[in-house]
Amino acid sequence: MLIDSHAHINSEKMNTNEIVSNMVSDGLECIVNIGTSVFDSQRAVEIAQKFDNVYATVGIHPEYTEELRDQCLIEIEELAKNKNVVAIGEIGLDYHYPGFDKQKQIELFKRQLDIAVRCDLPVTIHTRDAQEDTYEILKEYSKKLNRKGVMHCFSENAEWARKFQELGFYISFAGNITFKKTDRSVLFVVDKDKIMVETDSPYLSPEPLRGRINEPRNVKFTAMKIADELGLDYMYFSELVRDNTKRVFYKIKR
Repeated sequence: MLIDSHAHINSEKMNTNEIVSNMVSDGLECIVNIGTSVFDSQRAVEIAQKFDNVYATVGIHPEYTEELRDQCLIEIEELAKNKNVVAIGEIGLDYHYPGFDKQKQIELFKRQLDIAVRCDLPVTIHTRDAQEDTYEILKEYSKKLNRKGVMHCFSENAEWARKFQELGFYISFAGNITFKKTDRSVLFVVDKDKIMVETDSPYLSPEPLRGRINEPRNVKFTAMKIADELGLDYMYFSELVRDNTKRVFYKIKR
C-alpha cells in the first residue's frame, strides 16, 4: 500500500468520492490533500474530516499573494489546529511567470513558516525558479522548524537535493521523474530515509499516462519507475516511502 503524499483531490477536475471509495483497490493507504489558498485549505480540511484515510495540509501558495493579509493568515493558523491537518503547505516561492512580486512572496512564505513553528508542523514546499531564495529562507528557519518538511515535486539537480537534505528536508518525486527526457541521476543522491512519492494530481501524469488527468492511484507508476531505477524491490520501496511519509507527516495514523 502506498501513500500519495501530495494531491489536489478537491480540484474541480477530480471526483473526490470516487477516488476515496476506490483507494483500497487502487493500493492506497491514504492521501494527503493539499491546500493552496484559504478557501482551498478549508475544503481540504472538510474532506479530511469526512474520510478517515484522507489528510489535509493548509497553506497559501505563492501565486496567491493577494491573500497576504492578517485575517487570511489567522484563518490558516486556526485551520492548522485541526487533528486531520498534517502540514503547512503548499507554501514557498515561484518566480516562473513574469509579473510576480518577490517581496510579497517572501513575506507570505516567512509568515507561514512562522505558523508551522508555532503549530509544530512540518511544511510542504513549492519552489520554482527560486531555488536560491528558498534555500536561504529554509536555512534561516531550519533550527526553529522542529518537524522540517518536504520539497514537493522535486525537479532540481543533485546538488540542490544534497543541500535541502542537509537542512533535514525530505525529497518527494512526482510523475515528471518518469518522463523519458528527465535526468534521473538525482535519485542516487537522495538518502533512502528521505525519499517520498506523490502525484500532484490532477497534474503531471506519469508515463505511460502522460497527457491525461492524473489521479492518486497513479502514484504507483512513479514508485515503480524509481524502484526500477534504483534497483530496489518494488514492495520494499513501497514500504520505505510509506514509512518516510509517516515519519515526516507524523500525525498520520500508524
